[in-house]
Amino acid sequence: MKFLTKSLESEQRVNLLLQFTKIGSENIKRALIDHLTKGLTENDSAMLNDVSQQNFNRALKRLNIVAGIIEQIKNLDEEPFIKY
Repeated sequence: MKFLTKSLESEQRVNLLLQFTKIGSENIKRALIDHLTKGLTENDSAMLNDVSQQNFNRALKRLNIVAGIIEQIKNLDEEPFIKY
């Protein structure tokens, strides 16, 4: 399941999510930000930031996994407040 949407994420959110990964390449980080915040295509984001498509795809997949885990944690935190 995808938790991150092209052009709909804030740069601050992407940067916070990146802190939960081992992604260290500034080029890959910029490519992810270009795609997720500015709406560039995956291919354009990778090319513009001198990143291989394979590395970009791997990083985007990892970031999406982290976003999913955080969403699960948020749901668990909200459960006690849900009234039945």
